[in-house]
Amino acid sequence: MSGTDWLDPGETELLDAGALRDRAAIQDVVVAAGLLLDAGDFDTLRTLYTADAVFRMDPPPEGYPSVLTTPEQIIMGFTYQWNHARDEVGVAFRHVTSNLLVTSLGPTTAEVYSIFTVTGLYTDGQLGLRRLGNYVDRLRREGTRWRIAHRTVHMSAPPPLRTTAADPTRPGQ
Repeated sequence: MSGTDWLDPGETELLDAGALRDRAAIQDVVVAAGLLLDAGDFDTLRTLYTADAVFRMDPPPEGYPSVLTTPEQIIMGFTYQWNHARDEVGVAFRHVTSNLLVTSLGPTTAEVYSIFTVTGLYTDGQLGLRRLGNYVDRLRREGTRWRIAHRTVHMSAPPPLRTTAADPTRPGQ
């Protein structure tokens, strides 16, 4: 594959063994981000992001910044949310990431759209839907690993599956 190739759902021409291997690794990273957050494994979660990662929430929850621009800020934000939910609200989160669609895959970059659901398990045993939205992730290959370079969390309307100009540098924007 050359450059960044936009993938149409069901298209097989670009799905050689290397592309299939990359897609599996990319999907693992996207899913692992929620599972590691739920487990409070922030050291491993940090390894899923590039050194120049950006995390954007549209719109952010009250009191939470809309953009975090370093892995350190991202992990600090996650740690705060996790501790606040557990200690102040009395809830443990469970992220479910589903309907992953790799829309762009090149040798060193990829874009993935997915749906997430966050359920809360409260200390009194009750369950409740906490959040529902979409992730738009841009990943970058670093050596033999794929990492999240840019994540936008859409908390209201679903994002378009492609930008109008099909520009891989502007996912979900």
